[in-house]
Amino acid sequence: MKNILKTLVVLVSASLISFAAKAGELTVTGSANASYVINGGLNNTGKAIGISNELMFSATGELDNGYSWKYHTELDMADGGAASNDDTAIVFGLNDLGTLGIYDAEGGLSTETGYGIGAVGVGQDYANTMTRIGMGSDVSADPHIAYTMPADMLPFGIVAAVGYAPNTEDGQGNSAKSTGGSQTVDADGTNATQYRLTAAPIDGLKLGADYYEVGNDLATLGQNKSSGHVYAQYAMGNFKVGLFDAYLEPGIATKYGTASADTATASNGDRYDFKGIGIEFAVNDAMSVSYSQEKYKRIDKTMSVTQSTHVESSVESEADYIQVAYNIGGATLGLAMVDTDNSDYTDGKEESKTVFSIALEF
Repeated sequence: MKNILKTLVVLVSASLISFAAKAGELTVTGSANASYVINGGLNNTGKAIGISNELMFSATGELDNGYSWKYHTELDMADGGAASNDDTAIVFGLNDLGTLGIYDAEGGLSTETGYGIGAVGVGQDYANTMTRIGMGSDVSADPHIAYTMPADMLPFGIVAAVGYAPNTEDGQGNSAKSTGGSQTVDADGTNATQYRLTAAPIDGLKLGADYYEVGNDLATLGQNKSSGHVYAQYAMGNFKVGLFDAYLEPGIATKYGTASADTATASNGDRYDFKGIGIEFAVNDAMSVSYSQEKYKRIDKTMSVTQSTHVESSVESEADYIQVAYNIGGATLGLAMVDTDNSDYTDGKEESKTVFSIALEF
């Protein structure tokens, strides 16, 4: 599959560079979110006020051969007022052949939040109380290419996509033609591949799954990093329900075949299993409410040359979310509350978080 993807990129790139690009159009959009956070339990670090904002710059155009292109990048404002660009991508629309994108970051294929329940935001993706949760990995963590097939090629609304990152060790790389130098990435050969399938077989029903794996190109790895997600969401009238199941196996730098590896275990767990379910209700055009529950289990196992013994942790973390959102025209008011039992896979560790927010889009 990797060789097929590389060949596809070469062929498409060859066809792209043979045509001149017409002048494109630039648009600027953005969002701002102000929040007041109250922490409780063992995570009680007091109260805090914060503002996050993003500016999205998007440009679109068309090639002489009829293919389209889109460039976008985000300017994110971090704490302290420092700004950095993020989510940079160039995506080519190949008409009946789908799309091919080159991503510096983001643009990944994870279906982690695909079940989509959350009036304000989805689960731990919005209000995180656990310092380590390991909800899975995504090719968006590294510069990568991704191909997505056309939406109408397969029955039942099935859409397939594949992404490939040639290097996962050194973070983002600069273009070879950039101010201040060339590539900062070392070609150590630790690549990652991700596959995704989504479908809409009937009205209101959405299904999805993805699988991510880091290649075993480093001889010291005792366990390749991998993760996967599956989800389902069904909407009927003002109601929406969703569920998901996922796992993560972190990479473990333990080489099989050595005496010290026979009983080696990872300090942060060898596998994490996750599942969740939720319901959302649109009270009217302006107001929506939601409830969801997510469970996280850490599993330790003994890594051995001859056997792999799974020993399940006796503690399972559980988080319950209640959210309310109300649109007042130019802004959305939000209230999100989360209570976590046995947080961070620690027996008796209870934490809570309440977030009041106002979100603007422009």
